[in-house]
Amino acid sequence: MLASDSFRSAEALRRLLSYLAEAHLSGTDRQLKEYTIGRDVMGKPDNYDPRVDASVRVQVGKLRQRLERYYSTEAPGSPYLLTLPKGHFSLAFDEVAPPPLDEPASLPIAAPSSGGWKWIALGLAVLVLLLAGILVALWRNGRVVAPLAVAAPGEFHEFWQPFVDSRKPAIVVLGSPMFVRFNTHYFRSPWANEWKDAEREVPLAELTALLKSPTPPTPTYRWTPFGEAAAAFRLAVVLGPLKDLVLKRSTVLAWEDVRSSNLIFLGPAKFNRQLPDLPIDQDFVIEQGAIRNLKPRPGEAARYQKPSAPDVEDIPEDYAVITRVRGVTGWGEVLVLASTSTEGTWAAAEYLTTPAALEDMMKRLRAATGSVPDNYQVVIKSRFKSQVPIHTGYVTHHEVRIRGGR
Repeated sequence: MLASDSFRSAEALRRLLSYLAEAHLSGTDRQLKEYTIGRDVMGKPDNYDPRVDASVRVQVGKLRQRLERYYSTEAPGSPYLLTLPKGHFSLAFDEVAPPPLDEPASLPIAAPSSGGWKWIALGLAVLVLLLAGILVALWRNGRVVAPLAVAAPGEFHEFWQPFVDSRKPAIVVLGSPMFVRFNTHYFRSPWANEWKDAEREVPLAELTALLKSPTPPTPTYRWTPFGEAAAAFRLAVVLGPLKDLVLKRSTVLAWEDVRSSNLIFLGPAKFNRQLPDLPIDQDFVIEQGAIRNLKPRPGEAARYQKPSAPDVEDIPEDYAVITRVRGVTGWGEVLVLASTSTEGTWAAAEYLTTPAALEDMMKRLRAATGSVPDNYQVVIKSRFKSQVPIHTGYVTHHEVRIRGGR
């Protein structure tokens, strides 16, 4: 919607819509006040008086009209409707009911004769066979991975089917890095993922003065790294046709969700605070820009780290950890794709949704005992061109134990 013609050139309305949407998603929209919106979105000073300055109400009215214009001109058939009810600052998100099945067609259609139905049926059958042939050809060439790859038998099917067949909802959890907000400016330190870290690592007072922020700095979780977003899209492409997926930020994931859902975490523990509480003893952990191997075996490295310097934007290669947890009482299926870089998380999603790559991983997992363990961690290594994963391969894996178990 923000990229549509209705909003592309309306920067003030884009900011207001983003702000209201963020409040809606975090559940704080009911507490929004005119004064808060004026200060946070429009940069009003602390002594701003909404009773004198009506600019917030004017902008809210314009946003309401712009939403109506968007749905009438650019998305008239949208199955969902985002509105801003009058007298409120809370967005409303509703599903539009489809028209009744017995609704008459707008134009009369002549009923074909009994012989005509046979030709229609034959034509549809030919069309279905033709489309199926095209999809199979594309899949064999690696250009289509869903839904055929998931539905096909074999290692791919074995890995993903528990998420697809389960009655529990499947939640894709987006790791949410913490930014520091200075009114209309935002700052991120890779070493500050909690407010106590920001108070220690970030020169908050100096930045407040430098940026001339009229409000004190506050934490915010409004953005997701590109790699995690690309990974979520990849999973939606593969699993979406077969399973309804729910997308949540880690900051709003409740422990009730953890107990009642199957979870796919995207991003490291510093973005997903629930990961340290996984009920397994993890052998591979991400610390200080590297994957640390807590129990190195012969031929394994103690650390897996990308060769590029921290200040280099374009990385040639990096590592990621795939963690799978199954069969733990009180938990559903849990899958974690994490890396020291956002590109590495994206590469892990590509790896697990490519049939040939996943087949190789599963064969290595079952090599020792003939069966795939319930709980394991796999380290993979990816090469990149212009921050896009071009090749990913298996490095090593450990079967891990349930915490407190043998």
